[in-house]
Amino acid sequence: MTAKKYRYYALTGYQYTLENPFTVVRVGGEFPEGFTTALEWDRTDLLDRIRTGRDGYEVVEVGEEDAKRFETTQARRVAEARERDGGGA
Repeated sequence: MTAKKYRYYALTGYQYTLENPFTVVRVGGEFPEGFTTALEWDRTDLLDRIRTGRDGYEVVEVGEEDAKRFETTQARRVAEARERDGGGA
């Protein structure tokens, strides 16, 4: 079985930079997936929303290492939000 070959895209703009993007979306599977606050890859329509003008983020292709780094960033954001909001799971 061949491993899936994904392409990754960072969503930047507003206060979000390439080093700290809003999210990362990967394509190459059955449908586009974004790395969520549940800390997993899940189906997303963000790229379609951007393409049709419903969201204003910039889309920048990044490498797999950048996507993995975002997984760590997202985990930190979730932990900070949980602590700020009372430590709930």
